[in-house]
Amino acid sequence: MLEKLKELREYEGYTQKDIATFLKVVRSTYAGWESGKDIIPLSKLNDLANFYHTSLDYLVGNTPTLEMIQEIQKINSETVANNLKKFREENRLTQKNVADTINSSQSNIHKYENNKSLITTTYAMEFSKQYNYSLDDLVGRKKNN
Repeated sequence: MLEKLKELREYEGYTQKDIATFLKVVRSTYAGWESGKDIIPLSKLNDLANFYHTSLDYLVGNTPTLEMIQEIQKINSETVANNLKKFREENRLTQKNVADTINSSQSNIHKYENNKSLITTTYAMEFSKQYNYSLDDLVGRKKNN
């Protein structure tokens, strides 16, 4: 699922332990994320994008081009909530439409749009894929021009 995690880590000469230490998790947790056995939380994926100075879209394989982003950027859950709602409304979709498309529940979409919880990595990636919408745009990351 996230082949770029291993690819970038090895290219930069880091061990799984090095990256796990940076992310403040144990190596086995990071190994599970890198292998795709477990789902990396969106906030940790964002931390890796910042670490490698690249886009989320590159890390998840949405774009083949390594896009350099120098500025450290944090995920703002309110921005994510607003972007989800804005996209849905601009495309005249209901929460149920979105939920059905990304295999979630209407209740989850409601929570995400109302900033009750941050969208999970799995649903964010599925949203990005199904609607051809940049993951970086969804979470409000700015790319260098």
